[in-house]
Parts: sequence; C-alpha cells; structure tokens
Amino acid sequence: MAGYTTVVPLRNLHRYSGASDRSQGTDLTDGPTPRHSLLSGRYKQSYAYLTLRSRMPGVMQQVVKQLSADGPMLQQKYGEEVQKDIRQIVEAVERLKMDLNRDRTFQVFRGNEPDKNEWNAFLTELPFPKRCYFRACWLHAECYLYRRLYSFFENSRFLTGYDCFFHLKRDDMLACEPAIKILLRATHGLAGDFESFRKLLVFNLWSNRFGQQVSSYEFKETENPEDIDVLVQVAQFDRQLLVDDSWLLWKCLNRSRVNDQELIVDFISDNAGFELFTDFLFLVFLVENKIADQVRLHVKAIPWYISDTTTLDVEWTVNYLLHHGNEFISGFGRKVERLMSAKKIIIAPISHFWTGPQPYFAMVELDFDLYRLLTTARVAIFKGDLHYRKLLGDFIWDTTEEFITCLRGFRPTNICAIRTVKCEVLCGLPEGKVDALHRRDHRWVFGGSYGLIQYTDSLKCCCGLELKTRFS
Repeated sequence: MAGYTTVVPLRNLHRYSGASDRSQGTDLTDGPTPRHSLLSGRYKQSYAYLTLRSRMPGVMQQVVKQLSADGPMLQQKYGEEVQKDIRQIVEAVERLKMDLNRDRTFQVFRGNEPDKNEWNAFLTELPFPKRCYFRACWLHAECYLYRRLYSFFENSRFLTGYDCFFHLKRDDMLACEPAIKILLRATHGLAGDFESFRKLLVFNLWSNRFGQQVSSYEFKETENPEDIDVLVQVAQFDRQLLVDDSWLLWKCLNRSRVNDQELIVDFISDNAGFELFTDFLFLVFLVENKIADQVRLHVKAIPWYISDTTTLDVEWTVNYLLHHGNEFISGFGRKVERLMSAKKIIIAPISHFWTGPQPYFAMVELDFDLYRLLTTARVAIFKGDLHYRKLLGDFIWDTTEEFITCLRGFRPTNICAIRTVKCEVLCGLPEGKVDALHRRDHRWVFGGSYGLIQYTDSLKCCCGLELKTRFS
C-alpha cells in the first residue's frame, strides 16, 4: 500500500462531522496501541486512528474529485446517462465519509458484489462493538472502506469496471521513467548469483522510494549510473534493513528438486506503477536464470488501497514497456511478453480473499483452493505492508517474537515477507533494536524508512507438516 493520496488536515475534518461525531468520543483511548492487542482506531496515538480520522476521508475526497475530472470523458464514452451514475456514486461516497466520521456500524452488502456472501458472513459474526469503524480492528475497518468504495461502482449501470485510482498508478510509472532506464542498463547481463539476486530483491523492496530518489538524483562524474553497485551506494538502503533473510530465501530456491519437480514461486504483489516494473525485473531474473521454472503473480480482484496491482495494471504496464520509444525499455517489454506467452510468468487465478478482511491464518478454512495452490510452490513471497499486517493478524506482537510464531499456523509453503515498515505490526527483531530506534525517533515505525526481508521454512514446525499431509 502506498501513500499517493493527500492527507486531509485534522482541522478541516469538522466539515464532515456534525453534532453527532463519535469518532472523538470519550470512550476512545488517548494513547498508543498496547502490546498484545489488535491495531484499532480506538487508540488515538496509533497510526490506525490517524488513518481513519484523516487519511481515509482524504482518499474518499480524491475519488469524488477524480470522478468529476473524468466526467466529460465518461460522458463521451457512455453518453449523458452516465451522469446519473456519477451523481449516485458521489452521494454514496459522501455518505460513507459521514458514516466513518460518526463511527457508525458496518453495513452488509446487498448488491452485485461477487464476494458479498463471504463479506456478509464475516460482518454478521463480528461482535457489535467491533462493527464500528474506530472500535473495530484497523484491518477490518480499512478493508471494509475500500471494499465499500468499489461496490458503488460495481452496482452502477456504466462504471462497473472503472478504476478511480488508475491514473495515479499510471502517472507513477511515467514519472519514474528515468529510474526505469537507469535500472535496466545497470542490471543488463547480471550474473545469476546470490549477489545479483540480493541486489534485485533489495531494489524491489525499496522500489517506491528508489524510483523517486534515482529519477531526481544528479550523479557525479565519478558515479556511473549504469553500475549497479553505484546505485546500491546511492540508495544506501542496507543501513535501514532491520532484518535480512535474503540468504535463507536464496538457499530455499536453490535446494535440490525432488524427482525433477517444477519449481514454482508465488509472488503476491503490492503496488502497481514503478513498483510493478521492479517486480517484473526480479521475476524475469528468477526465470531467466532458471532459479524458478514458473512465477505466479498474484494481483487484486478489484481496485484496492489506491495503488495495489490489478490485472488491468499488469496489461497496461506490459503494453507501456513493449511500445516504449527507448530500446532498452521496449526490449525488456518484449522479454516480459515472451515469458508470459510461454507461461513462465503468469497471473495467478484471481481470488477475492486478497481483498477480504481476514488474516492469512484463516485462509485454509475460507479459501481452501487458494491455500492448496500455494502449497504447490517452493516459496510464497508476500510484498508490502498490508500483506505483512495480514500475515501477522494486525496484532501487536512482542517485536522479538519469531516470525514463524506470529504466522499462527499459516504454513502452506515456505514464506518470505518483504516490507517497508509503516505501522506498529512487527516481529523478529533483535533484542534492544526497537528501544534504540525509539530513542532516535519515536515515530520511526510510520514513515516507511525501515525495511524487512523475513523468511521462515515450512519444515520448521510440525503445524506446517500436518497441513501439508492434508493435501497429499
């Protein structure tokens, strides 16, 4: 999840509140999220509260603004009747914004949503206090808001496939074109060894920051931008990597194969834009160097968290690369297209579980087909902060707790998480590390300035073996 949106200042939120505003009520706690608790907007010093109070109203305002800007284009495409859809969606978004600010309860879905049965079952099973935005688990409230937003389009007459965030993802890719050129030249002809693997993995982890940083960086005469080691030094990302299990991931991928079994990697993607380009760069490296026989790219079924990747984003990105005027970029586009045509890189079957509110330890019960698919991979790589939160259940663990413990039995295969830290959900850190970071900056967990590459093996605990035997 990326922060493309403009945050609405807290002082401006009175416009959405009114006399019955309950999101600042006295039953909320003026403090941080306690240890061993679910993240929730009820804690006013948490990032969850800030997101619900400020960021989400800004996102909804952005949806309204984009619909208005696209109005003439949509009318030209669908005719004047589309204006009725636009008015109804704008009204629905404004009501949702008011419901959020007044801390009202979640409502069941009653329209054409393909996953409404799963969502409604989840919502009706929540205890009543946990059905309100600021009292619910942050993961539940945030996922509900994004799911509800897209339902307005799904239930319209003309705009069922409209992605109100598409322009942001497209513009991010276009703005990072200098970084794309630099990175393609610097990674051309890389050896298929661990050092190259790790550099591409780290670039992939930090891709959001790297694209902006390198596109605006003025290289000195002594700095060759086509040298990948120079890019590593310019980025200085290693200093902010709190956990680096890249060697364990490399060893996992290079273990001997049983009976010449096909080696598959599941890559559960995060953002589109420049990040999706770096995803392709990493996945092409895996396939071309025969580290993986096939990579399955998991994308979202609907527009999600502003910048998350959908099938449309993949198609647009490949087309953008393929038809670019720069030979390095178009050549890379042809390579991606060829590997996708050969089914070396594929889009995995679409699952609405990725856009649901449940933590991943519930996957085996709620989406058995998806879980079973993951068991056929050598490793599943989960990218991004939201996937990390779902892996850990949006729970404040002790930061020194082992990664495998925090997965709570989610063991379909070997698991790797790559993530920049944007909230309080953390685990697997060395003793004393968090205290040292807090002394330097007490808000270090919110800025995305630190990263994690965490790996755990499916054979490390018996729970993984037990689940594996159910599928044999």
